[in-house]
Amino acid sequence: MPPINGPYVLGIAEKPQAASRLARALDENKKPVLKKLKGVPVYISLRDGKKIVIVPAIGHLLTLSPLSKSWNYPVLDYHWVPSHITNSKARTKNFVDVFKTLSKEASEVIVMTDYDREGEVIGFLILKYLLGKNKAERMKFSTLTARDINTAYSKRSKQLDIGFLNSGLLRHYVDWLYGINYSRALSLALKRVSNRFKTISIGRVQGPTLGAVVNLENEINIFVPIPFWTIESEAIINKKKFKALYEKTQLDKEKEANKVVKDCQSLVGIVTDISDEQKPMYSFPPFNLGDLQRESYKHFKYSPSKTLKIAESLYLKATISYPRTDSQKLPMTLGHKIILTKIGKQTSYGSFITEILNRKKFKPREGRRTDAAHPAIHPTGNPPKTLNSEEKKLYELIVKRYLALFGKPALISKKKIEITVKDHKFEVRGSKIIEEGWIKYYKPYFYMSESSIPDIALNSKVNFSFIESKEDFSSPPRRFNESTLLNEMEQEKIGTKATRAGIIETLFDRGYIEGSEIKPTPLGIAVVGVLKSHYPVLIKSDMTRELETTMEEVQEKQSDIDEILISIKKDLKDLLKLFHENETDIGISLYQNLLNLEKKDSVLIGKCSECKVGDLRIIKSKKSGKRFIACSSYFDKTINCTVTFPLPSYGTIKPTDKKCPFDGLPMIEWRTGRTKRVMCVSMDCPSKANIKGEKKK
Repeated sequence: MPPINGPYVLGIAEKPQAASRLARALDENKKPVLKKLKGVPVYISLRDGKKIVIVPAIGHLLTLSPLSKSWNYPVLDYHWVPSHITNSKARTKNFVDVFKTLSKEASEVIVMTDYDREGEVIGFLILKYLLGKNKAERMKFSTLTARDINTAYSKRSKQLDIGFLNSGLLRHYVDWLYGINYSRALSLALKRVSNRFKTISIGRVQGPTLGAVVNLENEINIFVPIPFWTIESEAIINKKKFKALYEKTQLDKEKEANKVVKDCQSLVGIVTDISDEQKPMYSFPPFNLGDLQRESYKHFKYSPSKTLKIAESLYLKATISYPRTDSQKLPMTLGHKIILTKIGKQTSYGSFITEILNRKKFKPREGRRTDAAHPAIHPTGNPPKTLNSEEKKLYELIVKRYLALFGKPALISKKKIEITVKDHKFEVRGSKIIEEGWIKYYKPYFYMSESSIPDIALNSKVNFSFIESKEDFSSPPRRFNESTLLNEMEQEKIGTKATRAGIIETLFDRGYIEGSEIKPTPLGIAVVGVLKSHYPVLIKSDMTRELETTMEEVQEKQSDIDEILISIKKDLKDLLKLFHENETDIGISLYQNLLNLEKKDSVLIGKCSECKVGDLRIIKSKKSGKRFIACSSYFDKTINCTVTFPLPSYGTIKPTDKKCPFDGLPMIEWRTGRTKRVMCVSMDCPSKANIKGEKKK
């Protein structure tokens, strides 16, 4: 007997929370039946005399796997398999089984996953490989509100979006092909010259991203400061002191700077020009994902991946629209008056909404960028429930950005007074907000420093407190943070809006980069150094950019991907042939770099408190490869000190000059990715009571 009697329409949802909202919106009484099959929540809705059974996935249930079982390269043939087959930690088996079971009584299938490349691929793979079907209808929505879900159901298309599907599949194939082949090539190159195995992976997007970080670090390291001189001064207008800017921002020669000071030694100037104009300042455009990630980092220091995770949670709670979008457009069909009215019922925004609604102008300001699938990120108007502190912050930022789009332009007064001292021009500048307009809706996320300059007549004399020169030096370029690295990837067209944050996260997790001001680790520098010398194509953005363009064209033209894949495989095969020719040199270079890294790992931690003679050092076991701290007196037969302390199996370890307040033992710095902790070497130290069992972030 089937678990659910058919026939029924089978709906494929992307996640359990989305399935719940879809079922509630589509059920005639808003009370769908929940049934648990193998722990998987399955929802049964009734609508227009039809039974709709909605089953969630948990993202991708299938993954690519090589057809050949040998561990070599090139690997060019693959197939799709349930992910739990290749990864024992994947929690997908029950979901796979439920889809297969329920396919037997399904008369129709509707794909209800997120409307983007990944959603299309998830729906297609379940349809083909788990349900054994080749046809399905498609619902397309940008929010999980009942209004949008019902509209998407009534206007569902008769087939999947071929452009999205082919583009998404092609991206999976290309990333898998490059990832598995270069991971194997690098790892085998090392093994064949050293007889040691260590997984060294780099992908087609990770390579140029890591390369950009290492190149910037090289620029910083070889930077030579160049001296220059500035003229600093302070003018007195109506008994108030104001900073005055010299006409040249910097001077290359000290002699020239000294001449300016000498010429102006009277400290008296004449007002030779006055300008006072009022200019409108327009609100920022609506949020797309990149803009939201940058603004979130600026105000909350949330990483791009964290911002995306929070935004996806808000989307699943139906409080904001779909976040993975490039668009800065908000069409009128979204029903802005309805959204604004709903937001107005939230006490925090009531007075702002009243102002906006009274203006009766509901067309928001837009930007230039578009997206084929979704509008810009915006609130749905649904009242947020049970938001945590991080979700509340991001939600407020999105709402206030949205409200600002309906505000009047701000009016800014900009005043400049030009003062001439013996043919040298100085300028006093002031600015003031005359009308806040949209700014009051976006506070505190916009701030402008204001300074008022008193009125003064032309040809008036102005005294200076001082006019002096100051020597300075040019600064090296600033390291990337996660926001500026994301922007660099956008500018270089490396990755997509949906993948860039994950790529940065992967580089942290693999120990290639570290810190809030991002630095490459010795391992990251070693990998880039080897590739730059022997295989530069992997760390340049050209190849990745060309592939991104090809994949975008597939989406727009809805091209057949088979011929494109044949060409990509041929190019990859040629590149791997070149790699194979240089394999020994690459392997030797990797091995030498890793040996240097291991030498740096064997560092002195401090004096042994037990024998008082030996030094505590980090040692790596030749047999197990594990690291631990041991006393150097272990090898002295007259002492034979047996003090040892275990170390985490991953991450970097550095000594510190600190002693543990509990037991007086040395403290070490442990870093993995962006996580850093200073801790006692002893696992039994009371200071570790609150972190035992803590998972890696």
